[in-house]
Amino acid sequence: MALIDRPAWANRLAPTHALWLGPLGLWDFGPMPGWRPWSAPTHRPPAPRPHAGFEAWCQAHPGTGCSLILSAWLLHELLLDAQQPLADDTARLAHARSLLLHYHGDAAAQWPLAAWHAAGRRGVSALHALTLPHLQSIARGSGVALRTVRPWWSLALALAMQQVPRLAHGDAARVLVADGALVTQIDLSRGRLSNLQQRRLPQATLAALPVPAAGLLCCALGHGLSDHDHDQAIDFDSTRAGAPPGITLLGSLAGEAPAALWCSPADAARAPAA
Repeated sequence: MALIDRPAWANRLAPTHALWLGPLGLWDFGPMPGWRPWSAPTHRPPAPRPHAGFEAWCQAHPGTGCSLILSAWLLHELLLDAQQPLADDTARLAHARSLLLHYHGDAAAQWPLAAWHAAGRRGVSALHALTLPHLQSIARGSGVALRTVRPWWSLALALAMQQVPRLAHGDAARVLVADGALVTQIDLSRGRLSNLQQRRLPQATLAALPVPAAGLLCCALGHGLSDHDHDQAIDFDSTRAGAPPGITLLGSLAGEAPAALWCSPADAARAPAA
């Protein structure tokens, strides 16, 4: 019996799984919302399932698609100066490369770069822990369509703004995206990105999160933080209970990976009025 190649239309209709890749492995969050427009909406995201890595997942899921979300541990981020005369992405990438070479040395010459536009500002992500061609080769070898690659902080920002719309309207607001002891601090002004930096915490605990200035709207989400007093993983619901002063927690900050990469309308409705 002759083998029949998978048609192109079948690849386009294959479900797109949301995959979160970090230093400890990969988690599959299931098909992304809207991948099949005619199906009923999912009320709650499925629990993520761990895999040893991207190659192991691809081998187990031939014929599917994926959107790869990268942990902050795999990336360096640059927020470009809005006053720099950089006409296009080619100029932005060249400028970013020179900055990375200055701060990180010759190793930065080989890092894949990607320009991005988020919350009214432009920047560049540098993938320092692995290479994009290698990821693409792994996917192709298993018949997997690698459709998008994006940093976790950009998805977390959208998730936070969905749950707390005030983040887009205040004169100043902050989102902390915890990735264990590495936290991406996102500062906003009227919804526009004003500052983006990666900060190492002295320890991976909730108490080590940077306390914001009085009156600053600040939300935190992510994973990998434990309770300072009891050295146990914490699992808060979306309330202020147990949060450091001035910080509203958006769900659990425990676990080896984010609890969710998107939230249902019902989850958004239950989010705290920070």
